[in-house]
Amino acid sequence: MITLRKEMIFLKNRTNNQDRIFQYISISVIPIFLVVSLLLGGIEKSFEKIIYAGAIISNPKIIFDRIDNNEKSDSISEMANSESIEAEASAVLLSPIPKDVQKLIEQAEIKYANSTENGKIIEKDYSKQNATAEFDGIYVRNTTLEHEIDIQKYLNGKVYANIDKKEPSVLIYHTHTTETYEILDRGFYSNDRSSRSESSGENMIRIGEEICKVLENNGYKTIHDRTIYDKEYSGAYERSCENISKILKENPSIQIVLDIHRDAIYPKDGSRVKPVAEINGRKAAQIMIISGCEDGNVTSFPNWEKNLSFAVQLQNRLKNDNSQLVRPLMFCSRKYNMHLTPCSLLIEIGTDANTLSEAVYSAELFAKSLSEFLKEYET
Repeated sequence: MITLRKEMIFLKNRTNNQDRIFQYISISVIPIFLVVSLLLGGIEKSFEKIIYAGAIISNPKIIFDRIDNNEKSDSISEMANSESIEAEASAVLLSPIPKDVQKLIEQAEIKYANSTENGKIIEKDYSKQNATAEFDGIYVRNTTLEHEIDIQKYLNGKVYANIDKKEPSVLIYHTHTTETYEILDRGFYSNDRSSRSESSGENMIRIGEEICKVLENNGYKTIHDRTIYDKEYSGAYERSCENISKILKENPSIQIVLDIHRDAIYPKDGSRVKPVAEINGRKAAQIMIISGCEDGNVTSFPNWEKNLSFAVQLQNRLKNDNSQLVRPLMFCSRKYNMHLTPCSLLIEIGTDANTLSEAVYSAELFAKSLSEFLKEYET
């Protein structure tokens, strides 16, 4: 009983103290507040404050109630802001489908609405598929006749590039220019759609445009050769070699030469395979770097090891940025115009079973990693 009485006395005293504070605010602080509001805020804004002040005079407890409410509101706002930031971060990570590609998708949904299913499209992770060697997460598929490959050696080898950002430093071209992709992601392919097209909006030129855009945005002057070399498939490499040699002669500052293709994987059961990875919530076509060598019947390629060092180190950069994006680097007995510079490679972005959207996204990711890679070789 004594304790209860003490608590009641304490509450009464606390209430009396608050009432005295309210009286002081009404008599002393409010008039000063009104005068300052009129001088600084103008009549219109001050009128709103006068109404609020009048409410305080009649019930000064509003101030304390508002303080409590503000504390609650701040807490709610912090939670909302946190959720908003997370949502924005997620949106940034998920790159949107480009408008031109989205338009092609919408057109294809109408055009191929009644397409016949001629075979399945199988999604697979090819990040380690068919690898014959591995070092520190770098996978290589060696198909040469005479050469072993020491991945660590080429990882630590010299890359023969001196990038001057004031001059063109990268050349992108497409020996098999007319190669295309699926437009719709529907789990099957139809012979209603051709795997080749001369339309630059959907063949390899579109993939090259994406790479060039990212490189240019990062300050690397790039030449994009849009010539169609495979109107006749036979002789395409000879034709591209002739023209690329001419471009290199006219632009001696070019250091990096990339022939951008897409692959094709056809199992015996009639299906088609698309190598795919999910990166930041979106499907990306997996990428394969191809580096050749002087081997067997392949001659006049004495500096192939320089290209291989570039290939292995670029593979490592891509792997570090997005571990699932790359397939094993293919080391093969081919030349593929790689003899033209010490940093010439053939790049396969997806297969004909991947969608154009997946391939464009991979081109963007590839170019971002390449841009970071080239920073090490700026002069």
